[in-house]
Amino acid sequence: MARRGKRMSGDNQIEARLSALRQDLQALQDDMRGLGEGVGEAAQERLNEALRATEALASQAQEWGNENLDTVRDSIREQPLAACLVSMGIGALLGAILLRR
Repeated sequence: MARRGKRMSGDNQIEARLSALRQDLQALQDDMRGLGEGVGEAAQERLNEALRATEALASQAQEWGNENLDTVRDSIREQPLAACLVSMGIGALLGAILLRR
């Protein structure tokens, strides 16, 4: 009878530990969900900032291109070989950069 009482008390201890472990795991899952949501929101905000900056740069490049289009056309007409070599060099540089990623 003494053995049975010890076994039941041991079973109760195991059940209590398992219950505590389940509660800890549930709390950990909840914390991880909250952390994931916070990281997702921060990443979305950074992405939005980068998009706004990219749009501003594209707008500036477009304005510069529109203002200097005639000058660039004249330069290409005067020196077509140099223009071809410059454009090929820029293409090779961009290709090398993109292949590294």
